[in-house]
Amino acid sequence: MDKIYIVGHKNPDTDSVCSAIALARLNELTGAENCVPATAGKINKETEFVLNYYGVAVPEVLGSVEAKQKLILVDHNEYGQAVAGADQAQLVQIVDHHKVGGFQTAEPLYVRIEPVGSTCSIVAQAYKEKGLVPEKAIAGILLSAILSDTVIFKSPTCTESDKVIAAELAAIAGVDPKTFGVEMFKAGSNIAERTPQSMIEEDFKAFTMGSNKIGVGQVSLMGMDGFEDVRANLNKGLEDYRVAQGLRYICLMVTDILSDYTELIVKGDKPEEVAKAFGKELVNGSVELPGVLSRKKQVVPPMTTYFSAN
Repeated sequence: MDKIYIVGHKNPDTDSVCSAIALARLNELTGAENCVPATAGKINKETEFVLNYYGVAVPEVLGSVEAKQKLILVDHNEYGQAVAGADQAQLVQIVDHHKVGGFQTAEPLYVRIEPVGSTCSIVAQAYKEKGLVPEKAIAGILLSAILSDTVIFKSPTCTESDKVIAAELAAIAGVDPKTFGVEMFKAGSNIAERTPQSMIEEDFKAFTMGSNKIGVGQVSLMGMDGFEDVRANLNKGLEDYRVAQGLRYICLMVTDILSDYTELIVKGDKPEEVAKAFGKELVNGSVELPGVLSRKKQVVPPMTTYFSAN
Protein backbone atom coordinates (compact mmCIF):
# COMPACT_ATOMS: atom_id res chain seq x y z
CA MET A 1 0.00 0.00 0.00
CA ASP A 2 1.41 3.42 -0.96
CA LYS A 3 2.64 5.53 1.92
CA ILE A 4 0.76 8.80 2.45
CA TYR A 5 2.67 11.57 4.19
CA ILE A 6 0.70 14.05 6.30
CA VAL A 7 2.70 17.24 6.54
CA GLY A 8 2.30 20.88 7.53
CA HIS A 9 3.97 23.98 6.16
CA LYS A 10 7.65 24.84 6.03
CA ASN A 11 9.01 26.45 9.24
CA PRO A 12 6.51 24.31 11.16
CA ASP A 13 4.65 25.56 14.21
CA THR A 14 2.86 23.57 16.88
CA ASP A 15 -0.43 23.42 14.96
CA SER A 16 1.15 22.10 11.76
CA VAL A 17 3.11 19.39 13.59
CA CYS A 18 0.41 18.30 16.02
CA SER A 19 -2.36 18.25 13.42
CA ALA A 20 -0.24 15.94 11.26
CA ILE A 21 0.36 13.55 14.17
CA ALA A 22 -3.24 13.56 15.36
CA LEU A 23 -4.70 13.13 11.87
CA ALA A 24 -2.36 10.22 11.15
CA ARG A 25 -3.53 8.57 14.37
CA LEU A 26 -7.18 9.18 13.46
CA ASN A 27 -6.66 7.60 10.06
CA GLU A 28 -4.96 4.64 11.70
CA LEU A 29 -7.90 4.17 14.07
CA THR A 30 -10.29 4.20 11.12
CA GLY A 31 -8.35 1.67 9.08
CA ALA A 32 -5.87 3.73 7.06
CA GLU A 33 -2.55 2.52 8.44
CA ASN A 34 -0.43 3.84 5.59
CA CYS A 35 -0.51 7.47 6.78
CA VAL A 36 2.77 8.80 8.17
CA PRO A 37 3.03 12.14 10.01
CA ALA A 38 5.93 14.33 8.97
CA THR A 39 7.26 17.81 9.49
CA ALA A 40 8.58 20.06 6.73
CA GLY A 41 11.49 21.29 8.83
CA LYS A 42 12.99 21.35 12.30
CA ILE A 43 10.46 21.81 15.09
CA ASN A 44 10.66 24.89 17.31
CA LYS A 45 11.19 25.06 21.08
CA GLU A 46 7.49 25.35 21.84
CA THR A 47 6.59 22.27 19.82
CA GLU A 48 9.51 20.38 21.33
CA PHE A 49 8.18 21.18 24.80
CA VAL A 50 4.68 20.00 23.87
CA LEU A 51 5.78 16.69 22.38
CA ASN A 52 8.13 15.99 25.28
CA TYR A 53 5.43 16.87 27.83
CA TYR A 54 3.00 14.35 26.37
CA GLY A 55 5.61 11.75 25.41
CA VAL A 56 4.91 11.95 21.68
CA ALA A 57 7.66 11.18 19.17
CA VAL A 58 8.89 13.90 16.84
CA PRO A 59 7.74 13.09 13.28
CA GLU A 60 10.29 12.45 10.58
CA VAL A 61 11.52 15.50 8.69
CA LEU A 62 10.34 15.56 5.10
CA GLY A 63 12.75 17.85 3.25
CA SER A 64 11.19 17.23 -0.15
CA VAL A 65 8.90 14.81 -1.94
CA GLU A 66 9.32 13.09 -5.31
CA ALA A 67 6.85 13.54 -7.62
CA LYS A 68 3.47 11.43 -7.45
CA GLN A 69 4.13 10.91 -3.71
CA LYS A 70 0.76 10.89 -1.98
CA LEU A 71 0.37 13.86 0.37
CA ILE A 72 -2.11 15.24 2.86
CA LEU A 73 -1.48 18.90 3.61
CA VAL A 74 -2.41 20.31 7.01
CA ASP A 75 -2.38 23.91 8.25
CA HIS A 76 -1.69 25.36 4.78
CA ASN A 77 -2.94 25.19 1.22
CA GLU A 78 -0.37 27.17 -0.76
CA TYR A 79 2.44 25.50 -2.66
CA GLY A 80 4.74 28.38 -1.71
CA GLN A 81 4.46 27.26 1.93
CA ALA A 82 4.59 23.55 1.23
CA VAL A 83 7.39 21.03 1.30
CA ALA A 84 9.55 21.11 -1.85
CA GLY A 85 8.02 19.06 -4.64
CA ALA A 86 4.47 19.28 -3.32
CA ASP A 87 3.26 20.80 -6.58
CA GLN A 88 4.29 17.58 -8.35
CA ALA A 89 2.89 15.26 -5.69
CA GLN A 90 -0.51 13.60 -5.60
CA LEU A 91 -2.60 15.56 -3.13
CA VAL A 92 -5.07 13.35 -1.33
CA GLN A 93 -6.54 15.79 1.20
CA ILE A 94 -6.17 19.27 2.65
CA VAL A 95 -7.19 20.16 6.20
CA ASP A 96 -6.67 23.82 7.04
CA HIS A 97 -8.01 26.97 8.68
CA HIS A 98 -6.46 29.64 6.43
CA LYS A 99 -7.66 31.53 3.38
CA VAL A 100 -7.47 29.61 0.12
CA GLY A 101 -4.21 30.66 -1.52
CA GLY A 102 -4.81 29.29 -4.98
CA PHE A 103 -3.78 25.79 -5.97
CA GLN A 104 -4.43 23.39 -8.80
CA THR A 105 -4.64 19.62 -8.70
CA ALA A 106 -4.73 16.98 -11.40
CA GLU A 107 -7.40 14.98 -9.59
CA PRO A 108 -10.27 15.62 -7.15
CA LEU A 109 -9.39 15.51 -3.47
CA TYR A 110 -10.94 15.94 -0.04
CA VAL A 111 -10.69 19.53 1.21
CA ARG A 112 -11.78 20.67 4.65
CA ILE A 113 -11.11 24.32 5.42
CA GLU A 114 -12.95 25.96 8.31
CA PRO A 115 -12.74 29.46 9.83
CA VAL A 116 -11.57 28.35 13.26
CA GLY A 117 -8.53 29.20 15.35
CA SER A 118 -6.50 26.06 14.71
CA THR A 119 -6.23 23.14 12.34
CA CYS A 120 -6.20 20.92 15.41
CA SER A 121 -9.72 22.12 16.24
CA ILE A 122 -10.84 20.63 12.93
CA VAL A 123 -8.97 17.38 13.54
CA ALA A 124 -10.42 17.10 17.06
CA GLN A 125 -13.90 17.65 15.62
CA ALA A 126 -13.24 14.86 13.11
CA TYR A 127 -12.56 12.47 16.01
CA LYS A 128 -15.95 13.41 17.49
CA GLU A 129 -17.71 12.94 14.16
CA LYS A 130 -16.35 9.41 13.95
CA GLY A 131 -17.39 8.64 17.53
CA LEU A 132 -13.80 8.39 18.74
CA VAL A 133 -12.09 9.83 21.81
CA PRO A 134 -8.40 10.67 21.34
CA GLU A 135 -5.90 9.13 23.73
CA LYS A 136 -4.54 11.37 26.49
CA ALA A 137 -1.35 12.23 24.61
CA ILE A 138 -3.17 13.02 21.36
CA ALA A 139 -5.73 15.12 23.25
CA GLY A 140 -2.84 16.96 24.89
CA ILE A 141 -1.10 17.88 21.66
CA LEU A 142 -4.39 18.86 20.01
CA LEU A 143 -5.10 21.17 22.95
CA SER A 144 -1.58 22.59 22.82
CA ALA A 145 -1.95 23.58 19.18
CA ILE A 146 -5.26 25.30 19.82
CA LEU A 147 -3.74 27.24 22.73
CA SER A 148 -0.74 28.16 20.57
CA ASP A 149 -2.66 29.37 17.52
CA THR A 150 -5.30 31.25 19.54
CA VAL A 151 -2.71 32.67 21.98
CA ILE A 152 -4.56 31.08 24.90
CA PHE A 153 -7.94 32.17 23.45
CA LYS A 154 -6.94 35.86 23.16
CA SER A 155 -6.47 36.00 19.39
CA PRO A 156 -9.35 37.32 17.24
CA THR A 157 -9.07 34.06 15.28
CA CYS A 158 -10.41 32.18 18.31
CA THR A 159 -14.00 30.96 18.02
CA GLU A 160 -16.44 29.52 20.52
CA SER A 161 -15.91 26.19 18.83
CA ASP A 162 -12.19 26.35 19.68
CA LYS A 163 -12.99 27.02 23.32
CA VAL A 164 -15.51 24.18 23.58
CA ILE A 165 -13.19 21.69 21.91
CA ALA A 166 -10.23 22.85 24.03
CA ALA A 167 -12.21 22.29 27.24
CA GLU A 168 -13.09 18.76 26.16
CA LEU A 169 -9.48 17.99 25.24
CA ALA A 170 -8.18 19.49 28.51
CA ALA A 171 -10.44 17.15 30.47
CA ILE A 172 -8.96 14.16 28.64
CA ALA A 173 -5.39 15.45 28.95
CA GLY A 174 -5.83 16.32 32.62
CA VAL A 175 -4.52 19.88 32.45
CA ASP A 176 -5.87 23.39 32.99
CA PRO A 177 -5.77 25.08 29.57
CA LYS A 178 -4.64 28.53 30.67
CA THR A 179 -2.05 27.29 33.15
CA PHE A 180 -0.60 24.88 30.63
CA GLY A 181 -0.74 27.51 27.88
CA VAL A 182 1.39 29.93 29.88
CA GLU A 183 3.88 27.16 30.65
CA MET A 184 4.03 26.25 26.97
CA PHE A 185 4.61 29.82 25.79
CA LYS A 186 7.30 30.36 28.41
CA ALA A 187 9.13 27.28 27.18
CA GLY A 188 9.24 28.69 23.68
CA SER A 189 10.00 32.33 24.42
CA ASN A 190 13.43 32.32 26.08
CA ILE A 191 15.28 34.90 23.97
CA ALA A 192 18.65 34.11 25.50
CA GLU A 193 18.56 30.61 23.99
CA ARG A 194 17.61 31.68 20.49
CA THR A 195 19.57 32.80 17.45
CA PRO A 196 18.21 35.52 15.16
CA GLN A 197 17.68 32.93 12.43
CA SER A 198 15.69 30.65 14.72
CA MET A 199 13.46 33.58 15.70
CA ILE A 200 12.92 34.50 12.04
CA GLU A 201 12.19 30.96 10.91
CA GLU A 202 10.20 29.88 13.97
CA ASP A 203 6.86 30.67 12.36
CA PHE A 204 7.53 32.17 8.94
CA LYS A 205 5.33 32.18 5.85
CA ALA A 206 5.73 33.72 2.41
CA PHE A 207 2.75 35.30 0.66
CA THR A 208 2.05 36.73 -2.78
CA MET A 209 0.43 40.13 -2.35
CA GLY A 210 -0.33 41.78 -5.67
CA SER A 211 2.94 41.49 -7.60
CA ASN A 212 5.00 41.27 -4.42
CA LYS A 213 6.45 38.28 -2.60
CA ILE A 214 6.34 39.19 1.08
CA GLY A 215 7.41 37.13 4.06
CA VAL A 216 5.73 37.46 7.45
CA GLY A 217 7.12 35.72 10.51
CA GLN A 218 5.99 35.79 14.11
CA VAL A 219 7.74 35.21 17.40
CA SER A 220 5.71 35.20 20.61
CA LEU A 221 7.26 36.36 23.88
CA MET A 222 6.12 36.39 27.48
CA GLY A 223 7.24 39.97 28.08
CA MET A 224 9.93 41.90 26.21
CA ASP A 225 12.77 41.42 28.70
CA GLY A 226 16.00 40.81 26.83
CA PHE A 227 14.66 41.73 23.41
CA GLU A 228 16.72 44.90 23.02
CA ASP A 229 19.85 42.80 23.50
CA VAL A 230 19.12 40.90 20.30
CA ARG A 231 17.54 43.67 18.20
CA ALA A 232 20.65 44.65 16.22
CA ASN A 233 21.52 41.08 15.27
CA LEU A 234 17.88 40.37 14.48
CA ASN A 235 17.67 43.37 12.15
CA LYS A 236 20.73 42.18 10.24
CA GLY A 237 19.43 38.64 10.15
CA LEU A 238 16.10 39.80 8.72
CA GLU A 239 17.71 41.73 5.88
CA ASP A 240 20.04 38.83 5.05
CA TYR A 241 17.09 36.44 5.05
CA ARG A 242 15.03 38.77 2.84
CA VAL A 243 17.77 38.92 0.22
CA ALA A 244 18.45 35.19 0.35
CA GLN A 245 14.75 34.37 -0.12
CA GLY A 246 14.21 36.92 -2.88
CA LEU A 247 11.50 38.79 -0.96
CA ARG A 248 10.45 42.35 -1.64
CA TYR A 249 9.64 42.82 2.04
CA ILE A 250 10.16 40.76 5.14
CA CYS A 251 8.17 41.44 8.30
CA LEU A 252 8.59 39.95 11.75
CA MET A 253 5.79 40.17 14.28
CA VAL A 254 7.36 40.38 17.72
CA THR A 255 4.31 39.68 19.84
CA ASP A 256 4.21 40.22 23.60
CA ILE A 257 1.48 37.92 24.85
CA LEU A 258 1.41 39.57 28.26
CA SER A 259 0.54 43.03 26.93
CA ASP A 260 -1.37 42.05 23.75
CA TYR A 261 1.07 44.08 21.65
CA THR A 262 2.98 43.46 18.44
CA GLU A 263 5.96 45.32 17.06
CA LEU A 264 6.15 44.65 13.32
CA ILE A 265 9.76 44.93 12.17
CA VAL A 266 9.97 45.62 8.43
CA LYS A 267 12.83 45.25 5.96
CA GLY A 268 12.75 46.08 2.24
CA ASP A 269 13.35 48.87 -0.25
CA LYS A 270 10.40 51.00 0.90
CA PRO A 271 9.41 49.71 4.36
CA GLU A 272 7.17 52.72 4.89
CA GLU A 273 4.79 51.15 2.33
CA VAL A 274 4.09 48.32 4.77
CA ALA A 275 3.28 50.86 7.48
CA LYS A 276 0.77 52.50 5.13
CA ALA A 277 -1.13 49.21 4.92
CA PHE A 278 -2.02 49.77 8.57
CA GLY A 279 -2.55 53.52 8.28
CA LYS A 280 0.52 54.11 10.43
CA GLU A 281 3.97 55.67 10.33
CA LEU A 282 7.17 53.64 10.28
CA VAL A 283 9.14 54.35 13.48
CA ASN A 284 12.76 53.17 13.58
CA GLY A 285 12.02 50.46 11.06
CA SER A 286 8.95 49.15 12.87
CA VAL A 287 5.18 49.50 12.95
CA GLU A 288 3.55 49.61 16.38
CA LEU A 289 0.45 47.42 16.49
CA PRO A 290 -1.23 47.45 19.91
CA GLY A 291 -3.91 44.80 20.30
CA VAL A 292 -2.61 42.78 17.36
CA LEU A 293 -1.93 39.08 17.97
CA SER A 294 -2.94 37.30 14.78
CA ARG A 295 -0.95 37.22 11.56
CA LYS A 296 -3.81 35.49 9.75
CA LYS A 297 -6.56 37.90 10.72
CA GLN A 298 -4.88 41.19 11.64
CA VAL A 299 -1.68 41.46 9.59
CA VAL A 300 -1.92 39.55 6.32
CA PRO A 301 -5.38 40.85 5.24
CA PRO A 302 -4.60 44.61 5.39
CA MET A 303 -1.22 44.04 3.74
CA THR A 304 -2.78 41.93 0.99
CA THR A 305 -5.46 44.56 0.36
CA TYR A 306 -2.90 47.37 0.24
CA PHE A 307 -0.35 45.70 -2.02
CA SER A 308 -3.02 44.32 -4.35
CA ALA A 309 -4.18 47.89 -4.96
CA ASN A 310 -0.74 49.52 -5.18
